[in-house]
Amino acid sequence: MKKHFQDISFKKLLLIISGFIFLLSIENAHAQFDEYERKAAMVNTFAKFVNWPTKAFKENNKLVLGILGDDPFGDVIDNMFKNRYVNGRQWEIRRGNSIKDLKGSHIVFMTQGFSNDEIKSLLSEIYEKNNSFVLTIGDNIPNFCKNGGIINLTPNGLYTLNIVSANKAQLTIDVKLLNLASDIIPYDPD
Repeated sequence: MKKHFQDISFKKLLLIISGFIFLLSIENAHAQFDEYERKAAMVNTFAKFVNWPTKAFKENNKLVLGILGDDPFGDVIDNMFKNRYVNGRQWEIRRGNSIKDLKGSHIVFMTQGFSNDEIKSLLSEIYEKNNSFVLTIGDNIPNFCKNGGIINLTPNGLYTLNIVSANKAQLTIDVKLLNLASDIIPYDPD
């Protein structure tokens, strides 16, 4: 009887541990969802406080967001941006693994997973092939702004901004966006 009691206790303990692990995985998925929901909202807000030159758009053109790399948003960003407008322009979301896939994007969101050299090369390609007018946003990528990116999101909900890169891309950043940046890179990375 004592052995039977030990078996039941072990089974209960195993069940409790399994349930705890399951709850932790749900909590982690929920936290990740909240993180990318927040980042999607930040991208939308950035777009409201950045001015593109009129020649960056064709008549009645949409505001195109290109997500470069493995998409961390899933359908969160599609649902959030559906039927939303920024400065009278409807959102269009594109996804790709190369700059070529995202041709015509006004904003390129670079996901994690690229090496430092790849980041430099991709940023160079974005600005050469697209004749500027592209707001680049990094997803907490080390040295993103120092390598020429414009905005880099940080894990604590803040962001770094490279004003020189924004000027080179012929984008005007509203002072409100500048004031909220946790750090401003005021020099040319080249």
